[in-house]
Amino acid sequence: MTSRFGVMFVLAALLATAAPPTRAQSTTSAPATSAAAAPAAASAAKTASTAKPKQFKVVELIPMTCAEAWAASGKDYTEMYRILAALATVSLANRELSFPDTKEAGVDAGTGIAKDCEADPKGLLYAMVDKHVRRVAEGAAR
Repeated sequence: MTSRFGVMFVLAALLATAAPPTRAQSTTSAPATSAAAAPAAASAAKTASTAKPKQFKVVELIPMTCAEAWAASGKDYTEMYRILAALATVSLANRELSFPDTKEAGVDAGTGIAKDCEADPKGLLYAMVDKHVRRVAEGAAR
């Protein structure tokens, strides 16, 4: 059984390696079921596209536990990815490493982070990100 942390980090890892949607893909939607539904759907799409993501400072992210980061993300996978990416960037910069640009590397690090967070939801997320980003980056450098 996969925990919410497992799903969160594996999806975040997959998001990290997924190609962004093309303009045609991002603007295509299913047709409305009725004429009355069209204005509501258009309004919801406009609200979603104009909503600004929460801006975190790295100093706010460093002391967060896995559970706190998930809550701070609004339990949104895209927001959680942004948190993970910010922490991974700090780790890689401090260690002067580069992360492999492969889906496998992202899934490997994401799975490791997920397992650690599942085992210890009150553990510091940065420590877990640092551990697994470093492990994957150093492994690829050999």
